[in-house]
Amino acid sequence: VRLKRGLTEIRDEAEKQHQEAAGEVRLLHREADQLQKDLNELMKGRKAYPRELEEARLQLQRGLYQRTGKNIPVRILADLVDVKYEKWRNALEGYLGWNKLSLMVEPRYVREAMELYEQLDGTKYHRVSLVDTEKVCQQQPGRKDGSLAEEVECREDYVRRYVDYLLGGVIKCADTAQLRGCRVGVTADCRVYQNFQLRRLNPDNYTRRAFIGEKSVRRRQKELQEQLDKLAGLRESYEESMREAAWLLTLEYLNDVPENYLELLADIREKRRKQEQLERLEEQMNKLGYDTVEKLKEEQRKLQERRRSLEESIDRQKIRIHDLEGRIRADRDACLEKNEELLERRRQLAAAPAWEEEYDRWAASGKKAGYDTLLKRTGEEIARAEEQMETEKGRLVDLRSEYLRSHPGRDFSASAADNGDYQKLLDELSCDRIVEYEEKAARQAQVAVGHFREDFIYKIRSAIKEAYVRRDELNRIIRKLNFGKDRYQFKITRNKGLDGEYYDMFMDESLDIDPSFLSGSVEHQMDLFSMEHESRYGRQMNDLIRIFIPPEGASAAELEEARRNMEKYADYRTYLSFEMEQIVEGDQPLVIGLSRMIRKNSGGEGQNPLYVALLASFAQAYHINQPSRMSRRPTIRLVVLDEAFSKMDAEKVASCIELIRGLGFQAIISATNDKIQNYLENVDKTFVYANPNKKSISIQEFEKKDFERLETE
Repeated sequence: VRLKRGLTEIRDEAEKQHQEAAGEVRLLHREADQLQKDLNELMKGRKAYPRELEEARLQLQRGLYQRTGKNIPVRILADLVDVKYEKWRNALEGYLGWNKLSLMVEPRYVREAMELYEQLDGTKYHRVSLVDTEKVCQQQPGRKDGSLAEEVECREDYVRRYVDYLLGGVIKCADTAQLRGCRVGVTADCRVYQNFQLRRLNPDNYTRRAFIGEKSVRRRQKELQEQLDKLAGLRESYEESMREAAWLLTLEYLNDVPENYLELLADIREKRRKQEQLERLEEQMNKLGYDTVEKLKEEQRKLQERRRSLEESIDRQKIRIHDLEGRIRADRDACLEKNEELLERRRQLAAAPAWEEEYDRWAASGKKAGYDTLLKRTGEEIARAEEQMETEKGRLVDLRSEYLRSHPGRDFSASAADNGDYQKLLDELSCDRIVEYEEKAARQAQVAVGHFREDFIYKIRSAIKEAYVRRDELNRIIRKLNFGKDRYQFKITRNKGLDGEYYDMFMDESLDIDPSFLSGSVEHQMDLFSMEHESRYGRQMNDLIRIFIPPEGASAAELEEARRNMEKYADYRTYLSFEMEQIVEGDQPLVIGLSRMIRKNSGGEGQNPLYVALLASFAQAYHINQPSRMSRRPTIRLVVLDEAFSKMDAEKVASCIELIRGLGFQAIISATNDKIQNYLENVDKTFVYANPNKKSISIQEFEKKDFERLETE
């Protein structure tokens, strides 16, 4: 009785523990799901703005387009500004609060935007605000020296004015004493002094709701990942508590009365006696029923064969069902397409008011001709209309032919069904502002070419520098690796062919601008750098642009050639030469370029650098060379190789596998039966797959320690 009472208390505690842990797990699940959604949005390059803010922005932008016929951008203040120095990012995010999510439009469209804002649902969009940029531009907001506004970068003038209005009077301070000397002040650790009050800024505004600039996305991704990891740890602890409680609840708690358990003890003793009696009877049956057992085994074999036959029949029926389901899906898709086509045809069915009015007049006239009479009369009218249409079409073809003879440069069709090409040409020739448009187009083309030059040069330059960084990183990895007696390294230089003449244009030192040497008007000095580069490489840049742009009126072949040239010269690798070098150790290390030697070497020697490069690339992808002081994510380090080392002898295969082990990889290597001898001494476990009858696969597994025994057998 005392035991039952104690077990009841334990069960009650376990149930309470299980319920509490389950509740915490559900809460953590919901929180983790929301954090994961925000993280997914950030991984896609989108800031996780509040949903009602995005909806309001889209409604205003759509309304402005309907009113003006132009795509007027409606942007969020956080997307228009950035922080100069990370030291003040938290203070700026926290002080702006919801103001950084204000909607901004250009001043000339703010009146229409405000009228559209009035039409929004006030209960749903009560937190959404729209800045009156027109009134802001009419103001002259002051910006004090040392204010927080100095830490904000923005391009548009109206954005600058609004930032100065919000932050121009907020002074950056180092401590509380300096805060008390200001009307409004803030410190980098997010203390603010305002209205004679010292308080802390809301941490949510610079953690969960940090939106300013591009770096906020990366910071937010890191914070969300840390929170998810923390929640995962908490959830694991609560789930462990749930499992412990659930296990306790599965135990026996002696729910019956004590007399029942005494009866069970008696039954157990009786069971043991009956078990002994059963064993004696089974022994006697085994002696008497050998033939019966054989018959049962034969029947069992037949039943198994029948079962296999039925399973094969079931598999065939499953395949047939799968095929029929595929046909059903195809028919359903075809039905949807036909319905869509029917709806489209109905939409394209043009209304004919004139025909409807004519029908109404005919119906009102009281003439009730029969269906056959109407059909015959309509056929006669259609025949006359078609005859007239052919006549008019002949006149039209004659007029077009005469025009095309007078203007041999036009490649229009004389017998086209519509007059679109001729009408388009007429509209173009009717314009009275052609000269003005041509001048504007020329200016725009000049600006576009300038932007193309700068953007193209710096992108290629950045890609080349990134290639050098990757080369150095790979060389650091393989510098420590010995492949037999040889070592290898990667080498990248300028292209030794004709395309290499553009290399100096991309990598010229005049493009490296140190901001510390700039003074006065930065824009003017940047122009000086551009002029210096233009004076050196202007001819080469123009030659490259001419390669990209096909001639006016180019043929299809010329356009295709221009496309190929664009793909070629837009690739930074065009301007570089790539080489892998073999270093032969000795008294005087010998460096050999593999591009010259690869064809002279045997197959196995030719595979050596291939696997060095492959394994070095895997090591870079798995961050194996990353310093231990840096936080490293766990990586699986799995390398799967299909028929690897096929041309190498056993010694070189051993070197390759030793290299794989040295880098800490997990390797799965497939090979044919004739190469198995090269692997057995160097791998941990071997699986031999055989399919002799093409119907079933057999697998034999053995480890290295079993090889000698298997070889003996």
